[in-house]
Amino acid sequence: MPSKPGTWLFKFQCAWRGIWFAVGDQNSFWVHLPIACCVVGLAGWLRLGPLQWATLLLAIGMVLTAELLNTSLELIVSVVHPQRHPRIGQALDIAAGAVLVMSLAAAAVGCIVLMPPLCDRLFGG
Repeated sequence: MPSKPGTWLFKFQCAWRGIWFAVGDQNSFWVHLPIACCVVGLAGWLRLGPLQWATLLLAIGMVLTAELLNTSLELIVSVVHPQRHPRIGQALDIAAGAVLVMSLAAAAVGCIVLMPPLCDRLFGG
């Protein structure tokens, strides 16, 4: 049963609906989500400590957040200004660039956090 607008429950329902839409509609999530699952699985296998988990989960969350913001910007632009415009194209490219920058930073974080315990586990370092 839908909740009333303005309530916390309604706000959470809207947020989950947005995430669900983005995951189902945006193929970028089908790149980010499997990688995130692999990182989480590897972190579990390596039995990382709480700070390492927090670092990885924050990096994953930031990539997914950047992707959600980029998706929302793309959708707004497609309604407000459906015809192509060079400046709008630049703005969308910048938003996509933000996702790329965050993804590369998250990959670096993943390497920094995961490589030492992975090497220890594999090679008995």
